[in-house]
Amino acid sequence: LPSISLLNGSVVTDSEREDAERFFIRYHFDYPEEELPYRYHCLVTKYGKLEPLAEIDLRPRCRAQVEVHYEEKVEQLSIRLDQTVAELKKQLTTVVQLSTNSMRIYYIDKCTAFGPEELKYNTRALHSYSIQDGDEILVVPKIK
Repeated sequence: LPSISLLNGSVVTDSEREDAERFFIRYHFDYPEEELPYRYHCLVTKYGKLEPLAEIDLRPRCRAQVEVHYEEKVEQLSIRLDQTVAELKKQLTTVVQLSTNSMRIYYIDKCTAFGPEELKYNTRALHSYSIQDGDEILVVPKIK
């Protein structure tokens, strides 16, 4: 590995070499000491003992724990973020005792300074509002 300067017709840059050597060290983390190759020890001398890479989960969240506010009541509710606004309204009918046609729902993001955002598009998915744990849903009866 240290003497390779061309790989598949391309020049191996210093940063590519360093990335590969650091990968080599991390790849052999869990090997027993007697099975470690000589090159591992050379690279540990060069770069030191490396920390494992952080595991980051970039999958979108599936659920959020929100507070539902209706009149004077506050209720904790776990909602699916892949459902639509219409499906959320249907879920809220049991909580607030209103029909889906007689309620307006608003999303309050705890992390921003903006006011409540009305969830008025029934076909829009909830994940598109970036709802997080601890955010609030405000239910207001429609005035006819």
